[in-house]
Amino acid sequence: MNVAMYLSTHARNSFSLKTVTQLVLVITCMVIAPQQALANANLMVMPTRVVFEERTRTAQVTLVNNGTEQGEFRISFINQNMTDNGQFEAVKADEKGMFANSMVRYSPRQITLAPGQSQVVRLMLRKPRDLEDGEYRSHLLFQSIPKASKSSVNTAVKSESENITVEIIPIVGISIPVIVRHGKLNAELKIGNAHIIPASEANPAPSISIDMHRTGNKSVYGDFRAIFTPTDGGEPVIIALVNGVSVYSTNVFRQFTMPISTPEGTALNNGNIRIIFLESGKDEKTGLIAETNFSL
Repeated sequence: MNVAMYLSTHARNSFSLKTVTQLVLVITCMVIAPQQALANANLMVMPTRVVFEERTRTAQVTLVNNGTEQGEFRISFINQNMTDNGQFEAVKADEKGMFANSMVRYSPRQITLAPGQSQVVRLMLRKPRDLEDGEYRSHLLFQSIPKASKSSVNTAVKSESENITVEIIPIVGISIPVIVRHGKLNAELKIGNAHIIPASEANPAPSISIDMHRTGNKSVYGDFRAIFTPTDGGEPVIIALVNGVSVYSTNVFRQFTMPISTPEGTALNNGNIRIIFLESGKDEKTGLIAETNFSL
């Protein structure tokens, strides 16, 4: 029964609205952290993604309580799609797609951790025999469970105070992609339309905008570097760096922006900016995926 129904029923049966002297409204807010920021004041998850490919059948993820109090955490799968600007949208319950949650089992499903304590969550893949070639993805959600509130509608009704209290209980969640790859897969990425977005009141630092175009049946994942080289012969300097950028197999396009941070004494004029996208942990010689240039 929701709060409105409760008040309506009890107002008719046992008291007038004037006798309702305190109403405690509990609002739960779930915050799912983006892929690039998988830590907050009391929750950290490592690694930031899990990929099952070839003969890999098991994996593990470590959850760490960085807070100062004991915490309870619930683990579950959710399905969500990425928009063209990199945001996530929940998938409808009856929506069909290439999701991994039905193939991946995990344990435990709920954890209690003391401050500073960690726990390993084990994952096991079981592919069906008739699985079609492709890439399947779901997101493993680690969600903090708020402590039970000392307030309730019952105590609100019995209270003699005339105050109305709104209690907001945030539910912090961190999700990481769990990807299952099966069969012959390939992907190609092209980047272009790179340009600088000047600083504004909303975004005090300038940034670089770039379009990512993916083809194939496999996602791409890597790190961006933007390197500025002055035309006067000065040394090249890295002015932007972002790790862990994805374009999933359900997306053919993503528009990405990365903030610019110029070293002291570097002026962004009369030069060339080279943008490279690399496999994570590799350099240009071993892991270059795509690149583009533009001049200032």
